[in-house]
Formats: sequence, C-alpha cells, structure tokens
Amino acid sequence: MADEDDYLSDKFLVETAAQSAPKTYAQRRQEALKQSRVRDEQNRMKSRRQREQESREEGLAKSLFERAQEEEAAAGGSKALGIMMKMGFKVGQTLGKTEDGPPGVTIPLPGPSEDESSRGTSRDRSESADEEDSKGRPRHTAEPLPLNEWQGKKGIGLGKRARSPGAADRLAKMVKMAEEAGHESFRDRARREYEERRAEGRIASAKRTCLTLDEKAGITFNVFCLNPTDPESIPEGLMNALSAHTLLVSPLPSESASGDASHAARLRAQMRADALLPLSSELDNDEDDALISEAPATTEDFPQDIVEEAVYFLRLGPRDRLKLLLDYLREKYSYCFWCGTQYEDASDLAKNCPGPEEDDHD
Repeated sequence: MADEDDYLSDKFLVETAAQSAPKTYAQRRQEALKQSRVRDEQNRMKSRRQREQESREEGLAKSLFERAQEEEAAAGGSKALGIMMKMGFKVGQTLGKTEDGPPGVTIPLPGPSEDESSRGTSRDRSESADEEDSKGRPRHTAEPLPLNEWQGKKGIGLGKRARSPGAADRLAKMVKMAEEAGHESFRDRARREYEERRAEGRIASAKRTCLTLDEKAGITFNVFCLNPTDPESIPEGLMNALSAHTLLVSPLPSESASGDASHAARLRAQMRADALLPLSSELDNDEDDALISEAPATTEDFPQDIVEEAVYFLRLGPRDRLKLLLDYLREKYSYCFWCGTQYEDASDLAKNCPGPEEDDHD
C-alpha cells in the first residue's frame, strides 16, 4: 500500500492557469498606440539636425588618439600621429622628458580634519599634489585639454567683458530720457486741453440749466454763470468792479508761486485778466488814478464779497468751474447734471442718484 500513489495528493490536481481580467477598449487602444509609437521611432528617418547633434556628441566624447587609431586601422593612419610615434610618443603617456623615480609618488599630506570645510580643503590639496611630482614641479598632462563649449550665442572660449558705458553712451541715454519725458508731457498737455474743451462744452449746457432754475427762483445774478472767455456774460457794473479790483489787487499767491503751470496756461490766464479790462484806447495815467479813486463807488451794485468771489471763480480752470457749478445745482435745486433730472429734495437725490461724479453714472 505504501508504494501505491496517493490519489489525494496535490500532484494529481490540475494547476489552473491564472486568467487575467479582460482588457477594456481604452487599455487596448493605449497599448496599440504605444506599439505604434515604438515602431515609428524605429523606422523614422532622423532629421538632419538630430543627426548632426548625435555626430557632434559622439565626436566630442571620443579622444583624438582613439580617432587616430580608427583612421590608422581603416586607411593607413594619421601622419601627425605617425610622426609623434617616431619621436617616442606612446598613447597614454605624457609629452616631454620623463622624470626619474616612480611615476606614482605623491607628497604626503596630513589627514582631513573633522569639519566639512577642512575636508574640502584637504581634498583640494591632495588633488593639486597629484598633479605635482616628488620635487614639487608640475607634471605633464597625459590627456589633452577638454573642449569647453559655451551654450547660447557666445561661441567657444571665454566670453568678452561687457564694455563699460562711456560719456557718449551716457549722453545718448540722457537724450533719450529727455525725449521720453517730452513726449509724456506733450501727451499730458494734449489730454488736459482735450478735457478742458470738453468741460467748456458741458459748462454751456449746465449754465443754461442754472439760468432757467435761477429765473424760476427769482435770482437775477449768479457768479457760477460767469464765463471768462465771454465778456457779455459779465454785467457792466461787475466789469468795472473787476477792472478796479484787477488794478488794486495783485495776482493770487498760488499763481505767482506756482512753477508747474506751462507758458500756455499763464498766457491764457493773462488773456482772461486782460479781457476783463474796459476797451479804451485813450486810457492814460490820469484816468487810471481816477479809476482807482472811483473804485469804491463802482462796487455799490455788487458787494465786495461778490466781486472777490467772481475774481477767484474767473481765475479757475474749466474743470474746476464745472465742478463748482454742478455742486451748486445739486445743493441748491437737487438737480443732477449727469442724470438730467431734478429731484424733489436732497433725500430723494441721495436715494435715487448714483453719485456726484460722471463715473458713478456708467
């Protein structure tokens, strides 16, 4: 019985092959694409640039002696290497006279210290000592100097030092900076003049609205309706008062001390001041004295505070005059120029109007 086979042992069990799970369509497609890329890479003709790059890397990695040996085996060798061989040169040895003594003798150096910095120093000393013989003289190199190829567009070799800027370069740079500043100031001046012209047009529209509302309220004169470029908008009595005030009062300190105003702005301010003077071709010094002496009498119809307010208002720019006029319409009549609507009161204005500025109504 002992020699009979045990039918309950594992050797009679049929080993079932492990069946892998069926692959999905995406997996089969990925494998097919991978195999296709491998076949394309094997059969693809390399471009000229890639072939040149591989040939260059292969040539740089190969020694001149190895190349000469290959040429010697293929077509008789190199003449230069043959001449060197006749002079006693052997591949792997240095050029020149060999020194006496074993070639591998090095100068003993003290062992490295514990810290990392002294370790690096000792390593550098050992490397430099390997390049020297027993007498401290530098050894001849057995391998040619490696070719250091610079990346980019600098070429091969050491890069040249950048030339320091001279007086001509600095002068050209300053001229360029001055031109850029001039262009910028020109753009700013053109933008300012455009905004002033646009403000003048809006002042005319807001002035008509203000005159209509003042007429309904019984107001006959309003300083905010004056226009320095239109003498007809200034009453005759106020014109005389402004003329006397111009002769008696010096210009504003802000205008006399301001150095940022351009020549054109000062010229326009002077023209506005001259436009307020009465047109008389026979005005002499006596008449000036008489005008100054009679100045208090001409201010009877217009109080002094009104005259001063008119003087300050006429000296403002178009944008400032427009802002004051629009603020007056909002505070006095609850009228928004940008909405084009007169509200019932200030609370209704604050509730329904987006804001006092033009950007608030976009």
